Amino acid sequence: MLDALINGLNHSQPAVRLDVARVLGMLEETRALPALRRRYQDEPDAAVRTVIAWAGRRLYDAQQAGYDTLNALWHYFHIDRELERMIDDAEAELLRRMEHELDSDLRRQLEESNRRRLGLTLAAGVGGMMLAGPLGGLAAARMAIGSGAAGVPTEGGMRPAIGLQRTPATRPTDDDISVWVKRLRESLAPAAREQAAVELAQINNPAALPHLAAAFVSDPADKVRDAAQRSGKLLYWNALYWAMEQDGSLQAELERRFAALSKAPSPGGQPSAGDARDAPPLQAAPPQTDVSEILRRAQEERARRKRK
Repeated sequence: MLDALINGLNHSQPAVRLDVARVLGMLEETRALPALRRRYQDEPDAAVRTVIAWAGRRLYDAQQAGYDTLNALWHYFHIDRELERMIDDAEAELLRRMEHELDSDLRRQLEESNRRRLGLTLAAGVGGMMLAGPLGGLAAARMAIGSGAAGVPTEGGMRPAIGLQRTPATRPTDDDISVWVKRLRESLAPAAREQAAVELAQINNPAALPHLAAAFVSDPADKVRDAAQRSGKLLYWNALYWAMEQDGSLQAELERRFAALSKAPSPGGQPSAGDARDAPPLQAAPPQTDVSEILRRAQEERARRKRK
């Protein structure tokens, strides 16, 4: 979709180049800024050159404000929730591994302690009634350090699956848009033109983009211009989302972002979930207090993210 728009800047017909520049300005597609700059230098038509300059200023301002089409798409279709789930799953696995190592270390220490106590009680002629079984001692030790199993993620993870799924992309259509385009252009009532812009987004035909861009540039009513831009962005985001799902680039982008977030230092200075995947297996002999502190911090960080 973006490539088609950028290629349209070099179309042989000035009217097409003008439409494409308007669309890019409406969409605030900052990735097209270099192409607009190049086209501005070569554009022979004064009217098209003016629109390219307008679009370039809008894209530059959007870039400076931190706007990014993929991030906006990510948020609108809740793809960021799927990214959170991936991170939660990795962190849950890390916590399970850490608790397993904690359990193993405590078992060994409790068994050694029991053997020492057995020797002492036998030497004193007291019998074995004071001995705590390994499982009971392990549970007591867990309670003592505040790292009970109830606070550790289960196989299902810390969050329920409901609400963590991204919204599916919808295949763009080639349905007829002529009725709503006519209303967008010719209706006297601003409310009717606004509704026409909304309906064009629902039809989901990207061919409506130039018409929405024209309304965004020239309609006298603020509500209509806002509706035209909103509908144009929804059309564009969905078309991008659909194309990324079909060519596999969406999954690649998910994995890239997951890797980047996993490698970032955690707030407590402890290894992140991604670090754990690349790290050697946890050793069985770290101090119990250190491991329990890591578990506690990890669980607090997960709870903090849930509250956002």
